Amino acid sequence: MVNPKSKIQNHNNPHSALRVLWIWHAAVVAEYQKPLDVLGRCADLEMAVLVPRRWPERAGQMVYAEGPLSASYRFIKARTLFTGFYYVYFFPSLLYHLLRYRPHIIYCYEEAHTFISACVLLLRRIFMPRTRVLLYAAQNIKKRYPLPFRTFERYCFRRADSILACGSRVAETLRSKGYRGDLRVVPLPTDTRAFSRDPALRDQGRRDVALPANAFVIGYAGKLVEEKGVRTLWAAFAEIALEHEEVHLALAGGGPLKDDLLEGARRSGLAGRLHLPGVIHNDHLPAYMNALDVFVLPSETRPNWREQFGRVLVEAMACGVPVIGSDSGEIPEVVGDAGLIFHEGDVAALASHLRDLLANPASRADLSQRCRERVLNLFTLERVAAQHHSIYQAMSRQ
Repeated sequence: MVNPKSKIQNHNNPHSALRVLWIWHAAVVAEYQKPLDVLGRCADLEMAVLVPRRWPERAGQMVYAEGPLSASYRFIKARTLFTGFYYVYFFPSLLYHLLRYRPHIIYCYEEAHTFISACVLLLRRIFMPRTRVLLYAAQNIKKRYPLPFRTFERYCFRRADSILACGSRVAETLRSKGYRGDLRVVPLPTDTRAFSRDPALRDQGRRDVALPANAFVIGYAGKLVEEKGVRTLWAAFAEIALEHEEVHLALAGGGPLKDDLLEGARRSGLAGRLHLPGVIHNDHLPAYMNALDVFVLPSETRPNWREQFGRVLVEAMACGVPVIGSDSGEIPEVVGDAGLIFHEGDVAALASHLRDLLANPASRADLSQRCRERVLNLFTLERVAAQHHSIYQAMSRQ
């Protein structure tokens, strides 16, 4: 755990706090700033985050920078060029903010093939050679990027002091692409106070989505697109729904498959048991998760994509909801022995898991407990912040 009373020495002044600057486009959403709030409460750290003034973050909806959540960290919002294109966006005032804040450590929460990562490393080399720079990685497919992004990636691989991968398959991909530097696996965190089992939230979530109180609800949250395996989930649900009248399906999110799903429900006579509440805001997601009896993430690998982490799985698990995931990407590592896994695209296997959970309340209760315990052991804000804190300590001694 993060120890707010611990002291570490920075390379300029052994008695002052270590200044850490995060640069992250997605931090326009206040929810994502929670790890910063935890780290900012450490007496030996002075945290700051540089975010765009606006970014199309929530399912493509423009979000104007929210925050800060508290006074424990400095919140800097600045104008960006090429807003919305994470691989080429840039802060015109980047050098000004770097020289003004003079961070000892920069965590550029962006991939190595992005323009902003290359810029940060170049400016560090010229103006602050003793500052340490970490990058983020979520790509888990070995891709050969076109120019100039391939050049950015090679430069960042040579110059970054460390890369934080969100999963083990991401780390393997980095090594296969030639990155030989320091590499750490740091998972994405979840707020286990907001996401927890709550009967009142369960009732609220069911009212919000118009779910019957006695329904057995299979749920999903994410984009309604082919690669998320929504068609596979629909097919498995339709098979079971014909056998059990109490089974309902809730698909939160938006995307091009919405009309197809509605038409399929109409043709099969299941329109009254398919619920499409649209994109659910972070504030309302805990209630939605609590409303479910089982959560499914049926992602399906494509030539240019496979599931990188599956944050919604952890959020459902934190609420004590049994989870079923496909074997795409990082899902098996996230779920571990706390949930059920099926081969991606296998309708029969998914339907079998759903039938087993529907027929066995004791199994659901056991998985519910294991899900919550796994999240508390691996994915809390405090545990992930502690990993960052340890990395910063190690870097300050280099």
